[in-house]
Amino acid sequence: MKTIHFCSGLPRTGSTVLMNILQQNPQVFTTGTCALPTLLKDHILVKSRFRECFQAMATHQADAAMYGLIHGASQGWFEGLTSKPVVISKNRGWSDINHLFPNSKTIACVRDIRDIIESFERVNSKIKALHSFGDAQHLYPSMMEVEKYDYFFKEGNAFSAGLYQELPRLMEIYKQDPSRVKFVRYEDLLKDPHGMLQNIYAFLGLSYYEHDLNHIEQSDLFEHDHAYFRERTDHHTQPQLMPWKEPTRSLSEGFHNKVIANHKWFYEGFYPDVLV
Repeated sequence: MKTIHFCSGLPRTGSTVLMNILQQNPQVFTTGTCALPTLLKDHILVKSRFRECFQAMATHQADAAMYGLIHGASQGWFEGLTSKPVVISKNRGWSDINHLFPNSKTIACVRDIRDIIESFERVNSKIKALHSFGDAQHLYPSMMEVEKYDYFFKEGNAFSAGLYQELPRLMEIYKQDPSRVKFVRYEDLLKDPHGMLQNIYAFLGLSYYEHDLNHIEQSDLFEHDHAYFRERTDHHTQPQLMPWKEPTRSLSEGFHNKVIANHKWFYEGFYPDVLV
């Protein structure tokens, strides 16, 4: 029987490198963006409602059977991937069915929103032609700053879904039961990686494993970020955990002030010092 936990939060927050670190533990299996929660929700929980033979079942029987199917499918999925007893599945969609896994815990990765945007900005600066594009099909380098702001915060994409849907859900779960969600700030992970890892192990109720942060291997389940965003980028992480350094920002102060002003709820919760 696998113990299944989740990793979620915002993009460009170190979740991939964190999963690559944790997989060093011979007891822990981690994933890239896992397809399982989408399959469970869209193709089992939702589509089954339209099947007459399922509708004909007594409600209490159908509910119990479906609950068993979800858990059995989850166990079977990871049994097919690993012999390790503990699984951490990374996907920002687990909040859709989090209520079905009351014993699972979620590591939620966050980062100063300004630096998430700057990270996407750097990705685009390294690309010659295959840039991001907005809903109006404008290529990212041609956008004015006001258009870039709209691209990140007003258009539907993986970043805005994480910021406006996934993260608030996790914050609400945390308010109801703090033992189920551990928020990991990217900055804290880089400043004190061993201390943060110890906190994560305590949160998951696992014995601590001494990780080698100078030899971090890519996950066997490697993924390409451009499947989720509009960038063509290879999501390879460095073999060593980078040391913390003060962020450099190329977008204007006005852009970043607008980010802070329009997301005070985020900064109040995770970076209150920014508002001082």
